[in-house]
Amino acid sequence: MKLKLFMIAVVACAVLTTAGKMPDVTEIVLPGEYPGHLQDVWWDGGEHIYWAHTWDIVKTDLNGKILRHVQVEGHNAGCQLKDGKLYVAVCPTEKRRIMAWGPESRLQVNEYDADTLTLKTKHVMSANDRAGSFAILEDGSFVIGCLRPGDITASQVRFHHVSADFAILSTHLIDNLKIKMGIETIKRYGDSLYLFCYGAPIVRLDAKTFKETGRLAGFNGTRGFIYDGQNGWLGTSTRIKDKKSAGWQSKLVRVEKNVKLTEFFEPKK
Repeated sequence: MKLKLFMIAVVACAVLTTAGKMPDVTEIVLPGEYPGHLQDVWWDGGEHIYWAHTWDIVKTDLNGKILRHVQVEGHNAGCQLKDGKLYVAVCPTEKRRIMAWGPESRLQVNEYDADTLTLKTKHVMSANDRAGSFAILEDGSFVIGCLRPGDITASQVRFHHVSADFAILSTHLIDNLKIKMGIETIKRYGDSLYLFCYGAPIVRLDAKTFKETGRLAGFNGTRGFIYDGQNGWLGTSTRIKDKKSAGWQSKLVRVEKNVKLTEFFEPKK
């Protein structure tokens, strides 16, 4: 368990490293119950945390106090803040179930006002895919990971490089992965991207060339991470099984860094 917690902490570096700092506590509990589990989290480097659940987006202060809460259509996935806008990858749904991949499937990213969580724009792209994860690169372009489509093999996953104005720049396949659904989370740390899939190793890519540079097994990191330069924070969700609502409760758990596996997340140039 300690080894896994360390891995989580280091991966958290992929999210954000700033001069700010999270509270000196062991966990931050998000109040309330939600019909879907936590998909991703984002810290703005200051006083706010964004929690993307399957059907809800919540903005809190650093103590977990809810400042904004909106319910959304479609299945939320990865989220990230940039220039006062919160971008959230979305997988379209029907009757609150993820729609199967088909000819009409399209990549979608919704854009929200980071202050009010008001939906500003739905960016629907031409790629015949379903978005499962999302990360912003240093130049302002995006990487969108896909839930597995029906036109690739069971041992492949796909992701797209997308321009800042949501045009598809390139499409990439990764082979030899035994996974259940697709790329659930993507995070950038330094010059590398880290891809997380249910039941598969972490895949590390060069953030500029998208060439694979390593894999690390034995870890499931699909609920989002925050890093404040001192500690890592793991997003978790627990299903409430003793209630008819079968809702989810979420929190951030602080995990301490350890130096044993830093080579994977800080590869030598």
